[in-house]
Amino acid sequence: MNQYNSSIPKFIVSVFLIVTGFFSSTIKAQELKL
Repeated sequence: MNQYNSSIPKFIVSVFLIVTGFFSSTIKAQELKL
């Protein structure tokens, strides 16, 4: 059960990094268009 509980934060962090990376890339794309 400890392994399952420790895997949840890693999953949240990985999703958070992917979302922030995608969000930052879209902002850079909008800046290039301007």
